[in-house]
Amino acid sequence: MPSSESNRSVASNSSVASETTTIVYGHETWEDFVPRVHQLCRQLWPSASEDEDFIVEKLRGGSYNRIIGIETPLSISETQNRYILRIPRFEFAQQERELAIARYVRQHTSIPTAEIIFFDAASENPLSEPYVVQSKIPGQDLQVAYPNLTHEQKLDVAEQWGRILLFELAVKNDFAGVVYAATDQTGANIYGVRPFKVDPPDDYTQDVRLLSKQSILDTLIIQFERWDAADRRLYPDDELDHFELLTIVAKEMNAAGLFSDSFFSLCHLDLAPRNVMVDVKEDNSLQISGVLDWDSAVFGPSFVVCEPPSWIWAWSNTDDEDEEEENQEFEDVHANETPSEPEDQELKRRFEEVVGENLLKYFYMPQYRLARSLFHVALDGLRSNDAFTRTSNILQQWKDLQAEAAGSFPPVHEATESMQKVDIDDDFE
Repeated sequence: MPSSESNRSVASNSSVASETTTIVYGHETWEDFVPRVHQLCRQLWPSASEDEDFIVEKLRGGSYNRIIGIETPLSISETQNRYILRIPRFEFAQQERELAIARYVRQHTSIPTAEIIFFDAASENPLSEPYVVQSKIPGQDLQVAYPNLTHEQKLDVAEQWGRILLFELAVKNDFAGVVYAATDQTGANIYGVRPFKVDPPDDYTQDVRLLSKQSILDTLIIQFERWDAADRRLYPDDELDHFELLTIVAKEMNAAGLFSDSFFSLCHLDLAPRNVMVDVKEDNSLQISGVLDWDSAVFGPSFVVCEPPSWIWAWSNTDDEDEEEENQEFEDVHANETPSEPEDQELKRRFEEVVGENLLKYFYMPQYRLARSLFHVALDGLRSNDAFTRTSNILQQWKDLQAEAAGSFPPVHEATESMQKVDIDDDFE
């Protein structure tokens, strides 16, 4: 006799972890929530008979989403019966934007991503919350897997990581912004790009500069102007000059030629091992099976994509996810140093061979590391202590670079149009 639905639920996390997330995020207990997940499953897959079970599993969630695994009866499908249920933890989640970018990436790139199966942006459902059901990507997350991989498998990671970055660079737009979805007269999905938001919001539709082709410098200046105006609305009595100083840096970077051969491309913005799934094949080779969490993806300057994945050849073990995320907030300034171990040298060399010599300056030059930081402030404003720390670092380090170079910089035009000549294969596999 099949087990009852309540007995076909798995809590993969400890009870302590469950209690912690319940307290931190104000969730109802797992035991109380499970029956409503089963009710949703019955609604989404009505062809399942009453004596067939859905298996519901609690998985480790992220900062913004509660994550639940669902396994449907094989009678529904023998080829696809495992799914992920994502439930936003906060009311301000931009679910429609997240859906748009997820579908856009599947449609316009060969990067492996999850398929959206169902979604509900409202709360009139058994969960009483918005949700997304997506296909479950096979394998395990790279953050957990990487330390135990063989050297050959790590070489696979280095090669495929480089190819993912090239796929991002190949998707271009005339101006910076976020992807949104709409429907045409036939009901088909169409995608567009709209300007970034600031907080508190402004009426960006009145600024024609935001809706037409831009240079990198234009984008940075406009964003700094918008954030400066937003801050002055919030703090009218404060003397604020951060964005004026950052605008000067942006103009000096442009005058130094840093933006001359860049363009706007698709940028994941949170591409890290914790957001990548890998699958080991029968022949012991490794395949990146999926890239997750495109929620923060935007169209931004192409050099933003070129953050060096130095963890590939300089892995640092940490069991603290918060510490790991904090360490990745700022780039490794030693990324271009030659590793001491021959195997690590080979990993670095394999990655560099894939992305190509012409792109290496964007990964390693300190000027581009600062330019990436500058873009992040232009995107997010100064709404956290980390943002103020980032801004202070930009201003001081840019000043130091100017002093070291005596007012000039190493030639940045040696590979003119190198960013425009990205050579990639059509298929990821």
